[in-house]
Amino acid sequence: MSEMQPNPQRHSSLPCSRRSFLRGVAVATAATASGALLAACAGEEVVAKADAADLEVGGATILDGWVLSRPGENEYKAFSTSCPHAGGTINSIEKSGDVTVAVCPKHMSKFDVATGDVLEGPSRDPMVPAKKVERNGDSIEITD
Repeated sequence: MSEMQPNPQRHSSLPCSRRSFLRGVAVATAATASGALLAACAGEEVVAKADAADLEVGGATILDGWVLSRPGENEYKAFSTSCPHAGGTINSIEKSGDVTVAVCPKHMSKFDVATGDVLEGPSRDPMVPAKKVERNGDSIEITD
């Protein structure tokens, strides 16, 4: 009886060798990791700016899809104008006693512009805050 010898031609129909496959996996993994790292390190984008002198303490304004408020002397907040209840657009600012309120006309949800909290429903969720709001010289910059 003769021993079976490995046939070098036998595996030639495979699309790639084990080494090529592992090299491909390593390249794909490195590319995926690089993309994730670049996305994480990408700079934040300033999406709206306002003149600091135009916003009084306790006041608020609607600017480029954001409710921008100034609860304190050196304190600024910004929240998306997309209502968390049903996606309506918050489009007005009102005074309710001592509180400045943002109003969504779709279902009349009202929010405290200093905190984003719901003051009157049907919304149960607060307004969505911007990633960062800061004063830069004479401007207030909203970053998302």
